[in-house]
Amino acid sequence: MTRANCCMMRRAGKMLTYYIAVLVLTLLLCDTAIADGSSNAVSEDFADIPAWSATAGISDSIFTGDGGEISLEVRDADLRDVLSALAVKLGVNIILTNSEPVSIDFKVKNITARKALELIIENQKMAYLQNGNIILVGDPGTLKSDFFNQMLLVKFDLYYIQADKIKDLIGQLGVDQTNIMVDTNPNAIWVQGTAQTLQKVRELIYAVDEKENQLSLDYKALETYTIPPDRLVELMARAGVVFKRYVILDNRLLVFDRELFPRWEELQKLTQQLDVNAAQKNKAFVFQLKNIAAGDAKTRLDEFGFTDVQAEAYNYDRLGHELMVICPPYLETQVRAALVSLDQTREKTKVPLLTGSYDQVNSMRSLLSELSGVSASYLHISRNIADTTDSDNREYVLWVEETPDKAQLIKDLIEEIGGGSGGESGD
Repeated sequence: MTRANCCMMRRAGKMLTYYIAVLVLTLLLCDTAIADGSSNAVSEDFADIPAWSATAGISDSIFTGDGGEISLEVRDADLRDVLSALAVKLGVNIILTNSEPVSIDFKVKNITARKALELIIENQKMAYLQNGNIILVGDPGTLKSDFFNQMLLVKFDLYYIQADKIKDLIGQLGVDQTNIMVDTNPNAIWVQGTAQTLQKVRELIYAVDEKENQLSLDYKALETYTIPPDRLVELMARAGVVFKRYVILDNRLLVFDRELFPRWEELQKLTQQLDVNAAQKNKAFVFQLKNIAAGDAKTRLDEFGFTDVQAEAYNYDRLGHELMVICPPYLETQVRAALVSLDQTREKTKVPLLTGSYDQVNSMRSLLSELSGVSASYLHISRNIADTTDSDNREYVLWVEETPDKAQLIKDLIEEIGGGSGGESGD
């Protein structure tokens, strides 16, 4: 049996019971919470609780929310599983400091998730402390007001990446910590640090401990200076760029999604466009255009003179049809209405595109129709315009009968392709 298969079986066996419990509890909690960028690394000192997190794109104010109303009934359930399910609902990470497993019976109806958490903790004669999105639960005698500043020693189990590589990566990224010790077991690492530091390590391990990272731990970083990185994650998702494995360190967003690396220059430019004051509190949405290119829509929208409205065309602004808009909420309806008025079908005109031999222009005709979505019936080939009737020297013109915006789109495509010689389009 290969090492990868052993790892998979070990992980599956260890988590099967947990996932069944969480599934049942999640159904009881009425709706699901998505935990992108969270961690489920196993911690021995933290009583084997996977630290479920829902921090991506969530503001600090939500960490003190009540999680909405729930009805919950569990019998002979592991306290750790119940707390983990409530953590999903509350959008926090709950760490149980007690090492001994505890079974509980609990039944409530129509109370908030936070109230359910407090009742469970009270029934177990425990207490809790919260700092940001981390909640520590334990015996009152062990929890002190400065607990989050105390140094804890925690073991993290690894499945695919060896401990020495994780140690090097933690040091390379500058994660605050006191000490890292590599176990004699290459699939375990001990880290000493505060609860906040250990949570960052937990998130990092979750992001990189994947089979495809066995040979390399490559990552790329995006830096923000105006908006927090979690806000960038949220805005990127609205633009269709979803980060699956990432870690936030200060103002850096460390991304381990290799499938995004070929587009990194584009993502850096988009980050610069989004990292503005307007993006901190304003509404962001992507408008799908039908008739005009995103670059043209941006230029024409600017002429409306909206205050505090930023429009950015990305991913081939001359050819694309998606425009990201950032604006105050009270202006969203007006901005959308303006874009609808701009994105209208215009009167068709005849525009020459390129010249060449018949085979050349006929091949380009088919290709341009496929790329632009303009029917080939609107792309025409002229008669021979050369002075000679010699078949080797005949010259033809490819022209289109379409709206000025569509005609310009085709001419931009020709420029991208680098083929033929074109005429000028009139608007």
